[in-house]
Amino acid sequence: MRDTHIIRILEEKPFGSLSEIEISNIESHVAHCSECRRAYDAARILASLMVVHASEAMEPGPFFTTRVMATLRERSLSPEAGVLVRLWRAAGAVVLAMAALVVILVGLTVFGQGSDSRIQPAATTATRDVYSPEYVVLEQGDLDDGDMVDDQLIAALYDLGDGDEQ
Repeated sequence: MRDTHIIRILEEKPFGSLSEIEISNIESHVAHCSECRRAYDAARILASLMVVHASEAMEPGPFFTTRVMATLRERSLSPEAGVLVRLWRAAGAVVLAMAALVVILVGLTVFGQGSDSRIQPAATTATRDVYSPEYVVLEQGDLDDGDMVDDQLIAALYDLGDGDEQ
């Protein structure tokens, strides 16, 4: 028993639930081990304090029930905030932030399209690549006398194709 310390036994079980055999084994061990002696004394004192504390009856103060009843009466008489008010308290800041963001975005969309929308990109005005898709779609109404329309292009391709076969 001298190689085995009893601290583990004291930590596993409450002191009051130890059997007489366990207590006699512990007392024989603590006679030779000072570390276990301190743990045994602390467990014994703690057990006696818990017994004394459990035997004391705690009485509430003389006005305890009066104060509790007054608080309950106060809560029942005070109007409770509505569901929407509680919801606004919880999420009001988030809703206001989202509304501010929407106002800013609408303002930028409406007032941010000043003269910038009338300026054409330099790529479409500087280079007039008749074969680019942008030119065909965007500049279709501005045909010069020398430009071909779809019908003329198809007719020219088929005429060349017919001429090659001969």
